This record gives sequence, C-alpha cells and structure tokens, in this order.
Amino acid sequence: MIEITPLANENFGAVVSGVSTDRPLTAGDIETIKDALAEHTAVVINDLDEDAEWLLTLGRGFGPLQPHILDQYHHPVSSEMSIITANMGNQESRTTKKPAGAFWHSDQSYLATPSDAIMLYATHVPTDGGDTMVANTQLAYDALSDAMKKRIEGLVGIHRYGYRGGDAVTNLNEEQQKKTPDVEHPVVRTHPRSGKKILYVNPGFTMSIKGMPEDESDALLEELFEHELKPEFRYTHKWSTGQLAILDNRQSMHCAVAGYSEPMRKLRMIVGCTDAEILAA
Repeated sequence: MIEITPLANENFGAVVSGVSTDRPLTAGDIETIKDALAEHTAVVINDLDEDAEWLLTLGRGFGPLQPHILDQYHHPVSSEMSIITANMGNQESRTTKKPAGAFWHSDQSYLATPSDAIMLYATHVPTDGGDTMVANTQLAYDALSDAMKKRIEGLVGIHRYGYRGGDAVTNLNEEQQKKTPDVEHPVVRTHPRSGKKILYVNPGFTMSIKGMPEDESDALLEELFEHELKPEFRYTHKWSTGQLAILDNRQSMHCAVAGYSEPMRKLRMIVGCTDAEILAA
C-alpha cells in the first residue's frame, strides 16, 4: 500500500513509500503519486533499482515523456530518458564548466508546451555535495502582496533556452536552435490539478515581460525572482543512491548545487505538457 509522508522540518515535499521496482505500478498507484506531487510539489521515492524500463513506465503514467533537446545525452534504452553526469570520466560526462542545471530554472519553460514534471533518479551520488535546491512558486505566489498580484495578473513572460544559465548550459547546435524559438507564457498560471495560482517565471529562462520597457521589465523580474527564492519557499534535497525525486515543474523551479569533485550520475525523464488550456492555445 502506498503511503505519503510529508518531509519533516521542510516547507514542502513528501516521501512516497510502498513502491518497489519488484512489482509493476497500477493506474491507481500512479494517480496517488500524481495527487501527492500536486499537493507537495516535490516527492521522493527511496531504494529503487536501476531499472530503466520500470522508471519509463512510471514516467509515461504521468503523461507523454518529452525527449530533451540535447539528444546527444539520450539514454540508449529510450530517447524519453536522458543521462546527466559529472566527473564520470567517460563519454556521458558533460563538458560544461559547471554541472548541468546549476542555475535556477523550470525545465522546458522555453518550449511552447512546457513540462509538467521532471523525474531524476540517482545512480551515483558524490559524498562532497551535489544537492538539488527546489523553490515552490505556488507558495511564493500566495505570499505576494495583493498589489503585486494585481500588477502581474495578465502579464506575459518571454522565455529562452539557456538565457541565464551561464557555464552550466550546453550550447545548442543549429538544428537544436531551430526547435527552440523564444516562447511566451503567462506570468501567473493556474495548476490544472490543484486549481491554485502559480508564479511562473524563473531566472534561467525568463528573459523579459512582453510589451514592457526593458528597464521596467528587468526590475520587475528581479523583484519576483528575489521573492521566489526566499528561504521559506525553498527545500534542499540531499541525494542518496537509488532515489527518485519527482518535481512539479508547473509550481517549482530547481537548481543543481555545484562544487563537488566526485562522480555524479542521474537518469532524467521529463513529463510533457498535459495542461489542456496550453495545448488548446
């Protein structure tokens, strides 16, 4: 039986127990985990074997899995899974100066149909760091002043791949660039499962506010970014081997913490957009 236990001493997040790679997941199991994700923003499942097919089945239960634009890092089993590594000393390892994702972002907000969720499974965990920080943008929206909520309602953000990722971003080749033109998303979204409002801007990919003078746009975004990253909206995840973390990209953003020297390897699945409102646009 699946049980959901909120993380102790954290602002959000939960542990999902009663799940094992030894048995297939039922449709009911997946719905339970989906509900937990919508409620807690980040959920963790411990002690799973490295079973790519089992993980893919779980991911597909959440929605269509979106192959990452960096096709050179796709998993040999399926393009629906990619590999994120550092310090592994092989062809899988990224060549960027900083680890992949070492900046605040929400996965694929730079696509017209952004990701619902990201799933990360750890096969190698460094002992000298490698945490992942998560910020809850639904809690951040709730805590905005009424005046700010009124100010940003109806505004549209413009998102671009790798806009402020710096040394943690893998540059796109020409063909990949063609697939990622700038896109627009509302600054305030409504979560399709919970019905709650979400602040949908992130420092890594949100470059400006549509139709707003550059200085005013920059100032507003910096104010929103600073607000989103307040300690009361954040949780730092410390990894263990065989652990799966699922993050709701609609109501959070995350950042890989750099600065470790030992091998790190994760398998990543990105759940594509299932938001009917966006898909109908």
